[in-house]
Amino acid sequence: MADAAQAFSTLVSLARGATAAALPLPAQEQKAEVWRGLAFNVGSTRLLSSIGEVEEVIEVPALTRVPGTAEWLLGISNVRGRILPVVDLCAYFGFEKGVSEEEWRVLVVERGELLVGLLVEQAFGMMQFESSDADPEQEIALGNALDPYLRAGYRQSGRHWRVMD
Repeated sequence: MADAAQAFSTLVSLARGATAAALPLPAQEQKAEVWRGLAFNVGSTRLLSSIGEVEEVIEVPALTRVPGTAEWLLGISNVRGRILPVVDLCAYFGFEKGVSEEEWRVLVVERGELLVGLLVEQAFGMMQFESSDADPEQEIALGNALDPYLRAGYRQSGRHWRVMD
């Protein structure tokens, strides 16, 4: 029994020594909030859409024009068995296109039963921004037809990006 008491005493002594010599735990760092979005161009305007709002990005499909519709409705297409109306965002907002048709892409957006393709000039892929990259609210507006659809803005590498809803 004396050996057990001595062994226990030795273990307690070792534990105290280890605790005294231990380095403190690293400070818990606050992670910056990150916002992710899909980057694209409409005219010369750099825009973002929340990553969850766009189902997919596709090349411009074969389109069938719908008689009697506005010029900005380019037509409809059958995409994997579903009818997809495609809207030209440049024409809708009155912007000039600045890139060749090979770079055009269609953002497929689905909300409930609504399925629509939004033709954009270029799609750049996913970008992420920290909360410190956010533009002040008064700097979000562009002074054009896009303003009612803008809900935030970010700045990264000297470039401004607006979040389109």
